[in-house]
Amino acid sequence: MEVVCVLIPDPALADPVGAAELTERLLRGLEGIGAAVESERTGEAYFVLDGLCGLYEGERDGVLAATRAAAVPEARIGTGRTRFGAWLAAGERRSPAPVSTLVGWLGLPQRAARGMVEALERLGVSSLEALAALPTDRVADRFGPPGLRALRLARGEDSPLRPRSPHEELTAAVELPEGVAGAQLERALELLVDRLLAAPRRRGRTVLGVRLGALLSAGGSWSVDQGLGRPTASARTLRTVLAPRLEALPGPVAALQLRALGLGPRAGEQLELSLRGEEHRRRRLGEAIHEVRTAQGAESLLEVLPLDSASRLPERWAALTPSAPR
Repeated sequence: MEVVCVLIPDPALADPVGAAELTERLLRGLEGIGAAVESERTGEAYFVLDGLCGLYEGERDGVLAATRAAAVPEARIGTGRTRFGAWLAAGERRSPAPVSTLVGWLGLPQRAARGMVEALERLGVSSLEALAALPTDRVADRFGPPGLRALRLARGEDSPLRPRSPHEELTAAVELPEGVAGAQLERALELLVDRLLAAPRRRGRTVLGVRLGALLSAGGSWSVDQGLGRPTASARTLRTVLAPRLEALPGPVAALQLRALGLGPRAGEQLELSLRGEEHRRRRLGEAIHEVRTAQGAESLLEVLPLDSASRLPERWAALTPSAPR
């Protein structure tokens, strides 16, 4: 098996929103040539070359030429037997590669990963070749699971790729009873935002921009795009920027729809100031909710969202909505 890595250099990724948009453009271009693409990190895409050869007269060079044509201009291309090997080739790392190239691949926070690499270097293990030659039990005793992960990478071992669904879209919709307006419409927007953020397809990633749309009761439709300034996964932020948009609706609404225009890095990958007081408690609650939903499913935690307490129909008093961090 030969894996292809298409890599966007770091300077082109300085702006988080622009980087995510550039990555999405790259992924869609590669999917356009028939590639089943995996992308877990901004600026990187991987696919198996072998399966595409049949589309290009069995020629490996034909696949690579199509890849270059489909990729964004900034991208670099490399191939290898694993993701890591292809990434090294795309980045034109020297051979033998130093153990410092493992920092972003150990599944550890940046500081912990650098600490492990420095420990290896102090032990005289400065290259991947030297690391690969170490006994497995000694690495496991000294560094535990992250050490075994590093050892597998150094030895050219990896798990199968997990391609995303092509052109995956993140949307949520809610149907509305006739005559909904004012505060009731804002409640419906809250429900819509919660459903979007609770969708398993989001996989914890941030949202770059959204499109709020509506089906009008009298026929026709309406929509407006809303940029977010920076990637976010906050329900409060989305509700705050979208609520004023409801005032522009041209008439009564039969349904609301919310679509993510782009997905950015996971929320945990963003830099932030330390949180205190209420914000700290809110973050801890969000982490607890995330853990339960991960273990039990996206719909395992629900909350009651008040809708229309004055309605004569009980089913319009409130609705259950997936619980998302506020």
